[in-house]
Amino acid sequence: MIRLLIVDDHPIVISGLQNALGEQEDIQIVGHVLTAKEALDWLATSAADVILLDIGLPDMDGIDLCKLIHKQHPTVKIIGLTTYGQVSFITSMLRNGAKGYLYKNTSEQELAAAIRTVHAGGQYLSAEVNDKLIAKATRSLPKNGQLIPKLTRREKEVLELIMAESTNQEIADTLFLSISTVETHRMNLCAKLGARNTAGLVKNAIKLGLA
Repeated sequence: MIRLLIVDDHPIVISGLQNALGEQEDIQIVGHVLTAKEALDWLATSAADVILLDIGLPDMDGIDLCKLIHKQHPTVKIIGLTTYGQVSFITSMLRNGAKGYLYKNTSEQELAAAIRTVHAGGQYLSAEVNDKLIAKATRSLPKNGQLIPKLTRREKEVLELIMAESTNQEIADTLFLSISTVETHRMNLCAKLGARNTAGLVKNAIKLGLA
């Protein structure tokens, strides 16, 4: 039997989930709470295998609560169940310990499947969530399929000045840096962009769409 805790501040949502999962013989709703504090208090004295967790809670961000529960109760599997579809929310939940992410308009069958999947040790993302993550990753790729390296703000500034044919001294004067710091940024840029020298750096930056 999978013991399920629901954390959502909308009683009507809780009621809907109870009705949706009521026919599942292997899933038992052992508790439901409206706030993050109630969830932590509940977990301090009771046991759950899987938690359906909303992000928009009144007393704490659901993402922060996810991280806290994952730290305090690492064996509990968490599924984000929310209306928030932004990729930043999805990735934040997953980074902070969630094993699944669904929208509240999901079907009864998919909800039950997600609960069983994460309980068994897997990860479950709805098709719509998965498509959003793939689309986000695809937008980070140039046409040739090569991954675009992530540059720091300062590296972007240095690269922009290099593209403008500024010397190390000119870059240092413009950004109020030492020559050695500029050289370090230049070397890091070459490493990230797979270049051996400034000419290669400029060529690869243009190829990757960074200039």
